[in-house]
Amino acid sequence: MRAVETGALRTVPLAGELTSSLIGRAAARYGLAAADVLRLWTCRSSPARHEGGGVRADAELLLNEAGRRVLAGLCGVEPAVLARALPAFTVEDPGIGGGGEASVARGRWRAASAVAGPAAFGCRLCTARRTGQAVRAVRFVPRWQRVCIRHGRWLLDADADQPLEHLALQQLPEMVAAQRRWAGVARRAVSAGVEPEQVFALAHAVAAHWWDEALSWEREEIWPRRLHRLAGGNAGAELAWWRIVGRDAAIFPEAVAVAGMLLDPATADLLWKSSGGRGHARGVRTIRSATSWESGWDGPGWGRCSRPTTAVCCTTGRARSYAPAVGAVRRDGRTIRGI
Repeated sequence: MRAVETGALRTVPLAGELTSSLIGRAAARYGLAAADVLRLWTCRSSPARHEGGGVRADAELLLNEAGRRVLAGLCGVEPAVLARALPAFTVEDPGIGGGGEASVARGRWRAASAVAGPAAFGCRLCTARRTGQAVRAVRFVPRWQRVCIRHGRWLLDADADQPLEHLALQQLPEMVAAQRRWAGVARRAVSAGVEPEQVFALAHAVAAHWWDEALSWEREEIWPRRLHRLAGGNAGAELAWWRIVGRDAAIFPEAVAVAGMLLDPATADLLWKSSGGRGHARGVRTIRSATSWESGWDGPGWGRCSRPTTAVCCTTGRARSYAPAVGAVRRDGRTIRGI
């Protein structure tokens, strides 16, 4: 372990990378197993495991000050560099221990989602390009930034016990197009004083509801075709499994389209009018959540889609249940209508 402790080999951190992921890549630099390198820290807990026994890829390791210095030496980079790249690097956890133990390199395992949000597998091609290592990396990535535009990949959640890290998007140009459109939607949300995360969460909830209902839509065309392409051509007998693994990717273009509709001035105006315009500022300030939904409407492969029957929004700081919004957005050459 002496060579490891001297930090002779440099391991470049990725922006948004989990600390545990960086440790695994550093271990690979030295030709060691991650478990061997983890002995450099004294941990008072164990990483979360799947039901099958394997360690979850999104298990995150929080370090004390001494532990951070050890990691910096291991990677051959300054602590300030790690602090900028790793969201969990400077997170303090009282459960690690302090006082007389402050000089001991310690760590504590936590679920990534409880530290800095959802985690996804990184694109290995991007990892190789940026670090020289074509190995697995795990990063904190919000669900609206899962498309690797450069390599045409959908980056999968790192919390599932399944072998895939990404889904190929070469046959689905609408996925890359949706990712590019999201940047504009996010800017509009910020300009309107709305958190992009809240807009996407509501839009995703709408699209996910449609997805759950889609099995009963006999004339649905777009989602089945898209899901089979995500599965490599044909989901076959594993259709039920692919519906779970591929859902977030399959509905992403619709989620972006709905998010854009929610921020459309015409839609906001109709929401304001539907409330009677009494006691509320014109325009939606903060999107909170969605409530009940009406099923049995046309699906995304048709001219019209399912609709939210109510949406809980906040204008002047207090929630109100609004009537359905009326609006239209374009997707795949078709018109999706709120009602």
